[in-house]
Amino acid sequence: MGHHLVIPSERLVDHPVDGIAEQWLPGDAPPDLVRSLLSGLDGILFFERATWHPHILRIAREMGVKTVCIPMWEWFKGEAPEWKLVDLFVCPTRHTEKIVRSYGFRNTMVIPWALDLARVPSRQIRGPARHFIHNAGLVDHDDRKGTRDTIQAFKRVARPDIRLTVRMQKEVPLPPLDDRIAVEIGNLADPADLYSAGDACIQPSKMEGIGFMVLEPVAAGLPVITTDYPPMNEFVRQPEMRCGTRWFKRRAFARQWIRQAHLKLPNTKKLAGAIEWAATHDLDVISRGNRSWAQETFAPERLRQIWRSALGSVLER
Repeated sequence: MGHHLVIPSERLVDHPVDGIAEQWLPGDAPPDLVRSLLSGLDGILFFERATWHPHILRIAREMGVKTVCIPMWEWFKGEAPEWKLVDLFVCPTRHTEKIVRSYGFRNTMVIPWALDLARVPSRQIRGPARHFIHNAGLVDHDDRKGTRDTIQAFKRVARPDIRLTVRMQKEVPLPPLDDRIAVEIGNLADPADLYSAGDACIQPSKMEGIGFMVLEPVAAGLPVITTDYPPMNEFVRQPEMRCGTRWFKRRAFARQWIRQAHLKLPNTKKLAGAIEWAATHDLDVISRGNRSWAQETFAPERLRQIWRSALGSVLER
């Protein structure tokens, strides 16, 4: 019988954790408490960092409890000594595995993120795109989703028969709009509605971890225009729908000095070219191909079997 080790977080201030399977793991928990929480477990699965508790990996190794980490490539500081205690890195993208291996680790495996296709609509797009959508979410300081780049590139496409809807959670300053561009502000009641309208998405992210705002519309069957940069180009497999990039002037997390965390700007001219291409070509094959790829990649039983095999191999070591 397993349980969930919960670390203190500001996101839990108004969401108390009191489930029978939830066990608090404070960052300053003494070793005896950590041993008690790990007692009876075959292994632990954790996300992103090795330092949720400063001694948990060492204690797990002493107790024979296997450790499996799902790393986030843009936060991965591979020089940290704690990573040497991890038994297996399960990487959600090929790019993540490439970064982890660049630090010398070979105990890696690529397993796609367990995306629930029931959470996105099934779309079938036929003909050229007339209504483009861009989901900005919360526009941060670096505009990592490329919202302003999307607007600037769309304005370069001199077609009166296309339009763009930009969705964002909060209002931020934007470039001047033309009469083909609408901005919608606020959260949607059902996240699936992000992908229930439009003929194509424009998501030229400068950097993504998992890349849900690219992955989810692809899984819904929408054609997606994005940057030709990983992991986005692992999901968008059509060269016509990927635009070239140019280097940004600084790293994404300069204060933390993570060597691989580069932002890349989409090339505005090439992004406009991809929009023009989608507005002049039948997108039926791309739409059907995206949905079929997602149905195969994220088939629940397939993913269960991959996870069983991966965890079983760790326990046998």
